[in-house]
Amino acid sequence: MTRTLPLRSALAVLVTFLVAAPVASARPDDTARLQFVWPASGTVTARFGEWRGSHRHNGIDIGMLRTLRLRAVLPGVVKRTGYASGYDGYGKVVLIDLPGPYTALYAHLSSVRVRPGQRVRKGQRIGLAGCTGSCSGTHLHFEVERQGVPVDPLRFLR
Repeated sequence: MTRTLPLRSALAVLVTFLVAAPVASARPDDTARLQFVWPASGTVTARFGEWRGSHRHNGIDIGMLRTLRLRAVLPGVVKRTGYASGYDGYGKVVLIDLPGPYTALYAHLSSVRVRPGQRVRKGQRIGLAGCTGSCSGTHLHFEVERQGVPVDPLRFLR
């Protein structure tokens, strides 16, 4: 006896598949070569790829009890800072172009200590964690993109 899905369930599966945002894999040689420092001290409270209602979490959240310094994970050039269009709900952000095709996004900052066009060193202080935008407590939302497609930041963090 074969079992078939009801039409409504089959459509839900199809729609989920079609609207899911693409996810890139970090190239294995990149994960070995690009050793990130942790962007903040704290506990990972949300992981990459978890579903939140109707959208997937494209980064990790690092929770902390108080505002802490945030660090550049690699050397790079600051692309954008502050409240940025296209990043609704993220509050104050810092975007850094990293080596190769990678970009790092830091979100929900209470203050920003860098400016667009500035070169940063690995481990350099770039701002303070906070709770700006849509959030429920002090934390850092951290994303990595490879050519504009989200990748799991934990693959680079040791």
